[in-house]
Amino acid sequence: MSDNTALLLAEDEGAALSSDEMRRWRALPARQQPDWLDDPQLESVREHLSTRPALVTRDEVATLRALLAEVAQGRFQVLQAGDCAEDPAECAAGPVSRKADLLDELAEVMRSRSGRPVLRVGRIAGQFAKPRSRPVELVGGRELPVYRGHMVNRPEPDDRARRPVPSWMAACYDAAAVAVDALRLRGTGEAMGPYAHVWTSHEALVLDYELPLLRRDRDGRLLLTSTHWPWIGERTRQADGAHVRLLASVDNPVACKVGPSADTDDLVRLCSLLDPDRTPGRLTLIARMGADAVTERLPALVAAVRAAGHPVSWLSDPMHGNTVNAPGGMKTRHVDSIVREVVGFQDAVAAAGGVAGGLHLEATPYDVTECVADASRADGLDGAYTTLCDPRLNPWQALEVVSAWHDRDRRRTTTAHMTRGEEFRR
Repeated sequence: MSDNTALLLAEDEGAALSSDEMRRWRALPARQQPDWLDDPQLESVREHLSTRPALVTRDEVATLRALLAEVAQGRFQVLQAGDCAEDPAECAAGPVSRKADLLDELAEVMRSRSGRPVLRVGRIAGQFAKPRSRPVELVGGRELPVYRGHMVNRPEPDDRARRPVPSWMAACYDAAAVAVDALRLRGTGEAMGPYAHVWTSHEALVLDYELPLLRRDRDGRLLLTSTHWPWIGERTRQADGAHVRLLASVDNPVACKVGPSADTDDLVRLCSLLDPDRTPGRLTLIARMGADAVTERLPALVAAVRAAGHPVSWLSDPMHGNTVNAPGGMKTRHVDSIVREVVGFQDAVAAAGGVAGGLHLEATPYDVTECVADASRADGLDGAYTTLCDPRLNPWQALEVVSAWHDRDRRRTTTAHMTRGEEFRR
């Protein structure tokens, strides 16, 4: 981060939490946290992070929240995309620019086909940690701790690499600062409006990283300064958990992943915690159902949230519910299943009277082969498989998914206009 940017970000963003406040936060139940194995570095890393400049400003966060209110009212759309697990080495200006260019290209397709502005949001400058379904995995017949993202450990299959190291949280902060600086220097697209800025987002998962980056202003308001737009994952959305309490307490706009196991009562309770004032732009729900479950499970959830009066927008994450193992054992995703979930999502949200706000994708600007067209191509994974965790769409596959979104959106809009015209003629 340049000195000028650091000074700008540090100005008037508030004070870090006190030691007593930190202890109270850490006493809350929290799933998916690293076992730091009593590493003596942990406390010094926490203290170091609490002294670092904010990565985002309160004004930026307020602007994004206002733009997301436009999404909740159906006037804007969102394209949120990036790596499954971010590599700090990819936070330099060149890779960041390539990722932002991909967002611009896909967003322009969405804008040109819909006529509505599109917010560009990267899974960037903080997506360094991953929740996992199991704590260990078998690699070559050996049991190893699972890779949890560069904020925690390393992907190489050996005991030393998989050991959690607290100092990597500080290294990830530094990488995020470089990425934020690169996005600022790239420009904000003033000629197109503030929606053309690339906003940062990540799953707020590792509390030893997130809590030290909370800042309280003179009015007592908390800002999570690690990102513009944090989200809670499917595995950490417990209403009594620390992750929900954290995002319920901050001024940032927040999002929450919602999978097929979600219950309507639990989801409405979650919305009441995250959006108690029922404010457009405050809360976004990201559906990750799977192509086979979306039309069955999603309508009741959308209807329940709408009946409770929460003006949320819904995004489709068609990636996580469609992960399968290829014949060789590598994880992949079938683009035809991803497209099918996108179409089913739009139908389900429309049927329940909700707002389909956009897409949440795992995608890369690089020419990789991690996802395949369909099951018949599942043995086509080759050396162009570089993801640190789950498979990503390459640019052409991402374009296919975005195109499917708008083909369906256009047909639905045309049908709605024809129906209203017929009602008028009657």
